Amino acid sequence: MGKILNDINSPSDLNLLNNNKLNELASEIRDFLINNLSETGGHLAPNLGVVELTLALHQHLNSPKDKIIWDVGHQSYTHKIITGRKDKFSTVRQKDGLSGYPKSKESSHDIIETGHSATSISSALGLSLARDLEGKNNRIYAVIGDGALTGGMAFEALNHAGHLGVDFNVVLNDNDMSIASNVGALSHYLSNVRSDPKLKKLKEDLEFLLNKIPKIGKTVSNTVERVKNGLKYSIIPGILFEEIILGCVPMCVRTPMAGS
Repeated sequence: MGKILNDINSPSDLNLLNNNKLNELASEIRDFLINNLSETGGHLAPNLGVVELTLALHQHLNSPKDKIIWDVGHQSYTHKIITGRKDKFSTVRQKDGLSGYPKSKESSHDIIETGHSATSISSALGLSLARDLEGKNNRIYAVIGDGALTGGMAFEALNHAGHLGVDFNVVLNDNDMSIASNVGALSHYLSNVRSDPKLKKLKEDLEFLLNKIPKIGKTVSNTVERVKNGLKYSIIPGILFEEIILGCVPMCVRTPMAGS
């Protein structure tokens, strides 16, 4: 076990680390995953791809008061490691050992027991409504992968959340990876958003021009970003998530990460 990881027993321990130490911790966690899963088996690649995402969420939030719901439950290994279960990790997916998915009996940090079921957004919405009824102010994050968006419940939840305007956050781990080839209209849409050559060329041209202007301030950068977003709207028809979410649910973070 790595030197830094050895001292991580709860998410609050992450607050003691600077960015360089967090990068070292991410590397140690990957080594830890490879060493353990080579003995027990399990979902290796999906978890190697969400190490930084998991660390960022746990450093930003105060779990379990703040809630993280993993739609793709088999991406929760790093989450388990830093929430007090690293010493038992050699038992993952073994008889009487740790589950390969979030398990509420294991930890108060495992909010909802999930596999790969497109349920995170609806769960987050329900938790958010309950929080508001109780007059609380904790934060709730749903982490959903592109594969999970093939489930109709995710869109029902987005539609309902947009109608209610409830305060919670959705992180879309859109990584263009899966066990088999992605098929269907949604996969095609997401691929177009990622790889549209006109958008790629536009981005490169804008970045080139910006690099020619010295001392670009924050205000100018923000203005340019808004212009880029406006041009994106004009080039790619039907910016699905921006249309559904940005006008309704306070935040949708779309992050390309490796390993689905």
